[in-house]
Amino acid sequence: MQQETLTANKAWKLSGTTLSFKEWIDRENKKKQETVDNFLPFSDTEIKVDTTAIDTIGNDIKIQNPFSNNTLNKNKVLGLDSSVLIFSGVLIVASLTYYIYTKVKNKDA
Repeated sequence: MQQETLTANKAWKLSGTTLSFKEWIDRENKKKQETVDNFLPFSDTEIKVDTTAIDTIGNDIKIQNPFSNNTLNKNKVLGLDSSVLIFSGVLIVASLTYYIYTKVKNKDA
């Protein structure tokens, strides 16, 4: 069984549009072009990306991988300098102590 293909003129007549044939065919061509532009076909072949430039840049920068050797950096905790953490901790404890002291002093008075 052979499938009958519609000519543009027959498709225009069957569509029941109020547009002229020229306007209708332009609109249909734009629709087809939009679907072609927006369609991303699946490929049966594997896509390979050349990463040599990225690898070269990474080697030039010479960023040390923190997980490459299992030695701990004793000067940093969670990426922050340990002296900053100690100072922040002392400041927090001092402010909490002052707050509690003022509350207790006001209750006694």
